[in-house]
Amino acid sequence: MKLKLQKISSSSGILSLFTTLSALWLLANFNGFSVILCICCGFLWFNYFSTKQKIGNLDIERWANRTRSFTNEDVIIHHRLCCSSGNMNINILSQIKVAGLLTYNLLDQPVHLQKSQPIILQAKTTFSTRGKKVLTDLVVVYEHPLGFFKHWAHYSAEQQILVLPKIMYLESFPSRLRELLPGIRSDFKLLEDTTQIKGVREYSNEPLNKIHWKISAKLGELYVKELDFTAVSNTIIYLDLNLSKDIFAKNVWAQIRKNYEEEAVLATSSIIYWLTQQGNFIDIVVVAREVLRRNYGSTSDWVNAVELLAMAEGDENGPQLADELAKDLYVLNPSNTLVIISMYLTDSLLPLLINARAKVSRVIVLLIPYGFRDPRYKPTRTYEMYPLDMQRLNERARLLEKEQIIIRIVKPSQTLQEVFDEIQGF
Repeated sequence: MKLKLQKISSSSGILSLFTTLSALWLLANFNGFSVILCICCGFLWFNYFSTKQKIGNLDIERWANRTRSFTNEDVIIHHRLCCSSGNMNINILSQIKVAGLLTYNLLDQPVHLQKSQPIILQAKTTFSTRGKKVLTDLVVVYEHPLGFFKHWAHYSAEQQILVLPKIMYLESFPSRLRELLPGIRSDFKLLEDTTQIKGVREYSNEPLNKIHWKISAKLGELYVKELDFTAVSNTIIYLDLNLSKDIFAKNVWAQIRKNYEEEAVLATSSIIYWLTQQGNFIDIVVVAREVLRRNYGSTSDWVNAVELLAMAEGDENGPQLADELAKDLYVLNPSNTLVIISMYLTDSLLPLLINARAKVSRVIVLLIPYGFRDPRYKPTRTYEMYPLDMQRLNERARLLEKEQIIIRIVKPSQTLQEVFDEIQGF
């Protein structure tokens, strides 16, 4: 992308002072030295205007090696500069705007330009946070070697780089498979392909005819067959990034919410990626400062769903999950698995969950108030305390697990996969 000149600003205070003193000396004492000094001032002013014209006529292009990036992934920004009117020494400042307001320098480098010989500068950067990053101004600075004057030429052309949340590896997710399409797993026995054994796993209350007796005898423990299936899931995910109006200590939870937001986005993006890689259908509604949603429909594209997550920002006074879910009950159908990811829910939501369960095959609620454990690290002892109303929701929901309303409070010592494996048995 070619950058356009926006403005040129200059500082000539020392040169103006030097010119004034030289003119006064010439008027007060006309001699060879005063004339030579005035001639020098003339050359300096000629240099002032010629360099100002040069940096205003530079040919500057900028491009990035990718416009989509994951967090902490290298992005290389290229700048091509060419001066067609002569040689000059300049300094280049290239800026990136993040979080809408904060700006930092991507490039701060001295450059020697030769007439009509383009040079290409590279700058490597990474972004530790998701969201939209904007390549904004490029400032060309020229300073006289003796400090008499200085020019700043502002070139601009906004380019966006969308930083997506990173994807965490998952082995499985407990969505119910109801769509009769080619897939890999189903909880309907009629959809199992008994001629195709995908693998084995430890026995856990399965029928005896699923036990792999040879492997069990060899290993000394009961193992069951993992079969291929002919169905896929249709999962609708509600991600709640806002502070619940039912929270009592809002100031405390407002601070917790900032960390929860990143953890919840990571969890959701990983779930979406795993489901779509298995050929399943997903849809997502993000309850944030603005409610972001894709149109309901069967799709297995994960990119635009994760792009939606990259742009989401929660709020302490934003829309409420219960209100958005209540408005969408009419679009749910028996082939759906409804997944709700939130920081804080109370038992007042149970009637809504029951109404939703009457329309879908399974309801899964994941509460992540204090985050979850990275699977690369070993579990540690934690002492977090959970609000009483959240605990009451968890206890009452235990009675509804057989009706496929499954609520789990994810502990900081647990990985997401451990929680999913626990739900998988239902």
